[in-house]
Amino acid sequence: MTISITEGLFGMALAFATTYLLTLALEMVLNERGMTVPDYHRPGRPGVPRPGGPAIVVGAITGMALLLPAKLAVAGSAALAISFLIGLADDLFKFGGVEKPLLGLLTAVPVLVLHAYNPFPYIPFVGRVSITYLYPLLLIVGFTIYQNAANMLDIYNGLVTGSTMIAMVPLIVAALLYGETSQAYMGLVFLLVLLAFFLRHKSPARIFPGDSGSLLMGTMFVYLMVVSRAEVIGIIASLPMIFNGFFILSSIRGFREHSDLERPVEVLDDYRIVARRGKGMPVTLARIMASERPLTEQQIVNRIWALFAFTDALALITLAMIR
Repeated sequence: MTISITEGLFGMALAFATTYLLTLALEMVLNERGMTVPDYHRPGRPGVPRPGGPAIVVGAITGMALLLPAKLAVAGSAALAISFLIGLADDLFKFGGVEKPLLGLLTAVPVLVLHAYNPFPYIPFVGRVSITYLYPLLLIVGFTIYQNAANMLDIYNGLVTGSTMIAMVPLIVAALLYGETSQAYMGLVFLLVLLAFFLRHKSPARIFPGDSGSLLMGTMFVYLMVVSRAEVIGIIASLPMIFNGFFILSSIRGFREHSDLERPVEVLDDYRIVARRGKGMPVTLARIMASERPLTEQQIVNRIWALFAFTDALALITLAMIR
């Protein structure tokens, strides 16, 4: 499937515009229906509409349908739709801590059935390795790991959206360097869709993604990582997301719904954030950063984004070494 530059620009622009306009429409509809949640880190704790996942999934599928070969488009669209529906059900009805990760395993089914992957990942200093039988298992687990890692990072205005965008950059660069045009288009579509949503999710947030949005972001990242054949690059670029999820799970000893956990930080009267003391508190990147002195929400977000920028640099250095 050959796409001209004009067709590519049109498809990406349409994906961006679709997401942005649907986000604006969702804000109005959700506000009218009272589907809002308080923003605990802003004065007055205003209600913010949620979920914004529908705008993200429609924008991403629109872009993939226009710019990708049929197999990649169908597999990716089905994977995104599954993770979106899981997240939407959680937004509306609330799953327990275990159900969501288990259901997330289903996301890999269309990718496996359509064989939209290549079981020969590149390992630095080793080269291409054949893991034909192991790769599908890693793919199944990888989808649910990243979905829930993204979900656990969705704590502050714009954080998960901006972090996912930053982590995607090395994958897009890898696709361009490997001459994978379709995968590069996919990465740019995902990036622009997230940018469109980010413009309304950044502080002060006008909409929250909800689980339907955050699970989608994890799915988008894994699918791009897999079809770009840049698994190691993606893992390095997303290390802050992985570590945040690992810290939380190890500190609470297993999967639990994050809304049922004790808040690891405290919001002061001036709306600065400081780490809470005591045993049993979830360990998060935000709590670690606010452990020495109170920080504003944006200061914490900027520091986490700086971590992603650092791991991006490491990923690009690794990519340069294995080119």
